[in-house]
Amino acid sequence: MAVFKDVRLGEIPLGPDGYGEALLAVGPWSVRVTVDCAAGVDGSADLFGEEPADLLGRALRWAVSPGHETVDLFLDHHLSEFAPDELAAIAGEGAPSGLEGLRAALRPIAAHLVVGAGRGRQLAVDLGFGPDVTEVVLVVEVDGEGQPVSVDAES
Repeated sequence: MAVFKDVRLGEIPLGPDGYGEALLAVGPWSVRVTVDCAAGVDGSADLFGEEPADLLGRALRWAVSPGHETVDLFLDHHLSEFAPDELAAIAGEGAPSGLEGLRAALRPIAAHLVVGAGRGRQLAVDLGFGPDVTEVVLVVEVDGEGQPVSVDAES
């Protein structure tokens, strides 16, 4: 079995298809990191290009900032799905109510990295309320410079 070595995250076992995943503590979050290595990649790199918590935090802050229609629709939909006690459990004690409580409860739950043979990378960060809370997540695409560029909802 091949192993991908990230300079910050350590070793991630890869299957014969070049795909691997690991559950890692990244800053204040527990994040499932998936790696898909193209043929010809030698198996080591700095996947995030910076401290993972910094990049994930930037993607989160960007997505929850006002003005993203996709995020607003996502939150509005889930607000109508959760009973008040479920909303309190998700948002936490003392959190704002309604949409702002849900906005504050979003956190990175996964990072998906594709590493190309030319050392290019693609990164998407899944944002949600926690593992298994809903089947729909917000996906923030991050460019090669580590800057968020788009957000979509996916199931």
